Amino acid sequence: LEPDEVVAATVEGGTTFTSKSGACAVLLRHQPFQLEIFRDGLLLQTFNARHFLNYELPRHGRATESPRPVGPPLDAADLDPRFLWEESFDQFVDRRPGPTGRGFDVSFAESMALVGLAEHATSLHLGKFQEPYRLYNLDVFEYEVDVPMALYGAIPFVTCVQRSGASGLLALNPSEGFVQVDASNATESWWIFETGPLELYFFLGPSVTDVLQQYHTVTGLPRMPPLAALGKHQSRWNYITPEDVMEVSRNFDRHGIPLDFLWLDLEHTHGKRYFTWDPKHFPLPEVETMLDSLNRTHRKLVTIIDPHLFANDSNYTVANLFKEKKLVVQKPSGEDFHGFCWPGPSVYPDFCSPEARAEWAKLFDFKAYPGRPAELYTWNDMNEPSVFDGPEITLPKDTRHHCGDEILEHREVHNLYGFWVQEASVQGHLLRQPEQRPFVLTRSFFAGSHRHGAAWTGDNMANWRHLERSVPMLLSLSLCGLSLAGADVAGFMGDPDLELFVRWHQLGIWYPFYRAHAHLTSKRREPWIFGTTVLEKVRSAVLTRYRLLPMWYTLAAEWALLGLPMIRPIWYHDLQDTQAFQHADSHFFVGDALLVRAPETGKSVKLYLPGNSSWYDFWDPSSIRPSGSYKEPLHKHHVPVFVRSGHCLVQRWRPRRSSGAMEGDPYTVVCYGQPATGRVYIDDGRSHEYQKGAYIFDEITLDFNALRGTASTLDKTKRAASAPSVERRIERLVLLGMTKIPKQITKGEETLDFSIDSQPERTSAVDLTVRKPGLSFGSSWSIHFH
Repeated sequence: LEPDEVVAATVEGGTTFTSKSGACAVLLRHQPFQLEIFRDGLLLQTFNARHFLNYELPRHGRATESPRPVGPPLDAADLDPRFLWEESFDQFVDRRPGPTGRGFDVSFAESMALVGLAEHATSLHLGKFQEPYRLYNLDVFEYEVDVPMALYGAIPFVTCVQRSGASGLLALNPSEGFVQVDASNATESWWIFETGPLELYFFLGPSVTDVLQQYHTVTGLPRMPPLAALGKHQSRWNYITPEDVMEVSRNFDRHGIPLDFLWLDLEHTHGKRYFTWDPKHFPLPEVETMLDSLNRTHRKLVTIIDPHLFANDSNYTVANLFKEKKLVVQKPSGEDFHGFCWPGPSVYPDFCSPEARAEWAKLFDFKAYPGRPAELYTWNDMNEPSVFDGPEITLPKDTRHHCGDEILEHREVHNLYGFWVQEASVQGHLLRQPEQRPFVLTRSFFAGSHRHGAAWTGDNMANWRHLERSVPMLLSLSLCGLSLAGADVAGFMGDPDLELFVRWHQLGIWYPFYRAHAHLTSKRREPWIFGTTVLEKVRSAVLTRYRLLPMWYTLAAEWALLGLPMIRPIWYHDLQDTQAFQHADSHFFVGDALLVRAPETGKSVKLYLPGNSSWYDFWDPSSIRPSGSYKEPLHKHHVPVFVRSGHCLVQRWRPRRSSGAMEGDPYTVVCYGQPATGRVYIDDGRSHEYQKGAYIFDEITLDFNALRGTASTLDKTKRAASAPSVERRIERLVLLGMTKIPKQITKGEETLDFSIDSQPERTSAVDLTVRKPGLSFGSSWSIHFH
């Protein structure tokens, strides 16, 4: 975005600020203070409409109660002076610095829906509760759904979907917050933070996409993931030995299920000391054999690294380093804070300190961990941070951080702790291997965490309600800029029944981040354990995920380089379809072409196909239906997925063991309906060369006379003189719903062979396939119909 010249003018009772183009305007009313924000003359938001603005000023002294002042109150502390200096919670006492609260209200005009405020296990549309949504990152085991309680991450950003388009609001404050939303009529919101800045950003759209892109101008664009991160991830707490890991990998091969990542939880470490290997169960020679074995099959390993360090071992060099350098969180007295977590008494690195983050990054040096270069990546868990014997299982608010030249209380930066842990881990990956893209998963996050990597929805449960709520949770994250996210398939805690297990995998392949994970006490649940029928269904689902990896990678690139969400609410592309808003928790778009309907128990679901379009059944493209409501039978082998007519999807059809094994495979282009358009992004899948323009981004256009591929660009980066050295051949064109059978298809002077797939029940359209068309992505091409 470019800065816009602003013109100020005095009006009765206030001042107007108008962009030179006249599109954006703010009316500042002086008494009482109020901001009215307009786009093209339409009122979008009003700040302080209900006059709840509160900015508490410091007080002197520590009296538990102060007499009510004479005259009007200065701020809310004058109305209720309790708990200004001290507050008790169970056995904990929080000694506060006095009144520091911040509060304000914002009204959204003509609101159809308010979304955002990730992370909550609730409906996508906000405003369902009498209680406020809490923003305070916490370790919540077996969390409840349909309550506005705090969870692992907090993004204080909302988008209001309005009849005239959309607008957004970001309150950039990392302290504990509460947001009360009233969804009746115009949506009223009331925001309260314990302390910190009153730093607000208003985004005027006009579309939801515009709001997100404006949000990314403030918070930064996302990090481009390695291609393999979009494949299947297999995890549990815990695979118990390197041989166990390798046997799981071999079984994926034996049963024909692709896999890219295997994950190791706590028990691989030496007594839960991070950056170590258990000498009994994971001796280094066997670890090296395991890493070599995974590398040969183009697979990778992720290990858990949490930010609590065992304090009672004089030989644990990692903890000693941070303690000796005074880089751990401290008590108010200046002593090191000790809290209890997985290893026992632990210290917590002070990630607010740039020096602490730099020291953490050095720990990822291959020479130290695992002792040699490897395809080894990182999982940051428990980084809210989790303190088992702390208030609400986290750090006391009065502990101290050294943030550069400032000393801050934890209450001022709490929701940023996990953000900083992930940031430091990413820097560690870049430090040890600058030419490779990092992959770091986080549980705790804040606005801007998308710059670092992926997130997941934490310790969910193996039941249908958690499966259903995963959809609005992930949509909310996507609409807060954090698209690369997923939920544990098929529920972290508990043992899913076979139907739930299968259905969750069938849904999970449509999450941007697809990982199976399970608790220590759950039974083993690799797909082959449950017999042939379950195995076949899961294998079919995973193969579909890999078949569509080119589509997923294109969406990831558009997210990373343009800020476009990878998954989107059902109403995203047509705000005039008011009926679509009723299905926001059960349906979602993958990109702009695919619509997914989440499964439920039973034999059928209510399906809604939005807009004014024709829709192809993804699983049976001979079945086409118009927009509308349907009672959709649930197929045993997949969840309902439909492709909007007018789109082309680029795919790879050859089944392989991993994304790395697919690198030399050609592409298939499938177009649904005529005319149609599509896109494909290709690079080397692992380096940063795309930032220099070493990538392919082609636009595909099908009209009634020709199919064309045109080289394009995704950003302002100058394209490299040569494209990346990757496979780009197109081996097959599948054109569904052609309006008539061509007599001839040509490429220049060459006549191409094609076949017709007869659909006797359809007389108005035909499907045809062109094999070996001799085309490649990365250069302009066309074929013509005669």
